[in-house]
Amino acid sequence: MNDERTAPAYDPRPEDIASWLADHDWQRASQNPQRPVLWSLGEKEILQPTLRDANDYDLRMAQMLRTLAGWSSRSVEALAEEMVHERSDVSEWRAGGLHARDFSIPLEDGLNLVQSVRNAFVAAANATIHRRGYFGHGSLKAAREHAKSVRMGQTRRGSYVIPIVSHIPDEIAQVDEVQGRLDVEVSTQPFERRVMAQLAEALDAIRQLAVTSDREPSQRELNESVARGVSHELCSALDSALTSKSFGDLDVKFTWARRAARHPDVGHVEFPRAAGPVIHNMAEKLRGSDVIAEQVMSGTVWQTKYEHGDQAGSIKVRTQIGRRTRTVTVPLNADQMHTVYEAAAQDRPVFVQGQLVRELGRAWYFQSVSEFGVAESAPISWGVSTTVDEPK
Repeated sequence: MNDERTAPAYDPRPEDIASWLADHDWQRASQNPQRPVLWSLGEKEILQPTLRDANDYDLRMAQMLRTLAGWSSRSVEALAEEMVHERSDVSEWRAGGLHARDFSIPLEDGLNLVQSVRNAFVAAANATIHRRGYFGHGSLKAAREHAKSVRMGQTRRGSYVIPIVSHIPDEIAQVDEVQGRLDVEVSTQPFERRVMAQLAEALDAIRQLAVTSDREPSQRELNESVARGVSHELCSALDSALTSKSFGDLDVKFTWARRAARHPDVGHVEFPRAAGPVIHNMAEKLRGSDVIAEQVMSGTVWQTKYEHGDQAGSIKVRTQIGRRTRTVTVPLNADQMHTVYEAAAQDRPVFVQGQLVRELGRAWYFQSVSEFGVAESAPISWGVSTTVDEPK
């Protein structure tokens, strides 16, 4: 139990606390950065300490957290953890223990669970950039690098819970939801949010196919699920976790950072151990698959290739692939080229939906385009299309 004069184990920064208070409708009543900040909510008021090098900072912080915890009917630890993760997306991977009498498991099983979670994130990052049914040795470097950037939180006692924390960059701008618009389509959100969103979308698709359905998915249904981020690699990661001798069911809970407004409506997905054989078969059916699904990309046009009277042209779009800005070539018809000039006149990015590919030694390019427009009118679809190529 924490001494009341000390801060909890989680140590939220002043900016984390301010963000949490603002997101919970507290109003800042004072502005002096050299003094404690007064916040109010109706008739309630609270002082937030801001100078971390002050001698009484920990004491004042503990007092503030205890007061807020009492008002919100939760523990100080839970509140402080929520504040620390205020600017992060968090997925908690919970594996029910089959042999939890002494709260221990074989080391190999623990390593296998952590590796399965890592593989799931690599698969989701791959699908965020390039949706396909099987990556094999073609796993993208940007996806592997992303798996190194997410952090594993403190585990919980009892069932084995591994929180995976993905911080949203501080410079992200809020999407304008007041007018109900999606000014910048989801594919322009930070890569960290896009990967977590892709993971949630894909896990929910697997749940629908392997858990809620009364039959195993057909090959066509599997092919269509690739558009939602399902792949051989992701199914294999789940299969590996579910077949571990020390664990029972697996479930994943998602908590979304409020500062990046758009995310899938996925909060919790469950995979009972009994679904393991179905997911295993899904992974086998996707092994070696050449299905490539359509996806949406947004970016700014920096080069056009089009002559008046031509039936077609092309543009080069600068967009974020992984954490780097890349150039992607997009073939367009004459009408779509006119849209390019409309976007330039409005100083807006464009969105492209189609098959994004990259052959060995070549840059990224769209092999086909099914939708194109100014980003303000992009479809609210998490970059997902259900149109896929059948395997040859």
